[in-house]
Amino acid sequence: MGEVNFYLKAPAKVSGKSLIYLKYKYNGNVLVFTFGQSIDPSNWNVNKQRVKTNRITTEDGQYVLNDLLDGLARLTRTTYNSQIINGIPRPEILRKTLSNFINKNEKTENITLYTLIDRFISGEIKHRGNSKSISTLRVYIGCKHHLVEFEAIKKYKIDFETITLEFYYKFIEYLENRKTKYKAAIDLFRKNNQKLKRIKTPIIDLDINTIGKYISKIKVFMGEAVELGYTNNMSCRSKKFAVPKASTDAIYLNEKELEKLYKCDLSNYKRLERVRDLFIFGCYVGLRFQDYSAIKEENIIEVEGDKFIKVLTKKTKELVIIPCSPVVLDIFKKYGENTNKLPASVSNQNFNEYIKEACKKAGLLDKGHLLDEPEKETWECVSSHTARRSFATNYYLEGFPTIDLMKITGHRTEKAFLTYIRISKLDTAKRLNQHMKKKWEEKRIKANNASLSVA
Repeated sequence: MGEVNFYLKAPAKVSGKSLIYLKYKYNGNVLVFTFGQSIDPSNWNVNKQRVKTNRITTEDGQYVLNDLLDGLARLTRTTYNSQIINGIPRPEILRKTLSNFINKNEKTENITLYTLIDRFISGEIKHRGNSKSISTLRVYIGCKHHLVEFEAIKKYKIDFETITLEFYYKFIEYLENRKTKYKAAIDLFRKNNQKLKRIKTPIIDLDINTIGKYISKIKVFMGEAVELGYTNNMSCRSKKFAVPKASTDAIYLNEKELEKLYKCDLSNYKRLERVRDLFIFGCYVGLRFQDYSAIKEENIIEVEGDKFIKVLTKKTKELVIIPCSPVVLDIFKKYGENTNKLPASVSNQNFNEYIKEACKKAGLLDKGHLLDEPEKETWECVSSHTARRSFATNYYLEGFPTIDLMKITGHRTEKAFLTYIRISKLDTAKRLNQHMKKKWEEKRIKANNASLSVA
């Protein structure tokens, strides 16, 4: 593919500055592109082909010059990679894309941040060729909704050039205080907007992790805009434009709690029984709700007499194979008349409501699971996602190798897996206690054997 290089032309006689130009050699072709930026040659690092200091900006003072060079190099490579499927691109094609990036011609001027987000929502823009999950598309929609709302309420124009650190601070403050400070204004905005009149979602202050999801998507949108040459605004790459995140305080159900729930007689509450059984199934296969609630007949395979679940996960597109435990086989037998041998699923919202009710009837009433809300009982803390956390945490506590568990849960890094499992300080203390007992027992046996040998 070749390397993208930057060089200086001979210094101008009057100013003494040299014009920077891009040179790209590929497949026997040469692209030379100038973009109107000059520099004193003494400030140029010949080996790195960059400005010696990041204090030097573009001539209009809007951007760090090195950021612009990085963006041009990245856009050149991206354009080449996207065009090569149609044959080796001509230098004119690459030059036009780079010119759009610099000059924002009439075609790119008609493109706004909102129209780019619409392309994400429609599924046109993919990640490494893979389609996004439904849940991700919903986050895109929610992000656009909040941007439109923010623009109207705060009178802050939203477009490529306005997504700055100033926007970052204002947007987070707004999302944190939608109900507290801006509810009346939002109600009025919805009332006066025909498209928004039907929105019935409550106006709430968003928690920091939800805000983080939207900031993360805005960084994705802006990164794509830079790659496509719609803007050279790289404010999103600032360390200060970080994705806010707080550690979550979710729970898991241990083996005794799962057994208590599974053995609870719910035969007089069929809807709760079906949801309970599907939840227990999830606790023993470790899949996300969108996967364990949509198992099909073809996902159940048999290898050398044993049954396994084989499924391509919807979120990460990971192929996972999970052995069917005796509990899973028992559920298959119970619902054998169904093609997938599982109870019919319900919506995630109804599932979360019903599983709480089932856990309450099963007597899962302990308190103290959540640091922020210690008075909440176990049943109040359970949701569809508790199943996956229970699977990962229980097998981890049993000493099952982390690397093997990751192949089942689909986690790609051990760091991500370890932040996912839920082990309380009491669980850790119990494990240490068992370890200490084992070690002391080994020492006692060793000492006894030594004394017997002497005797």
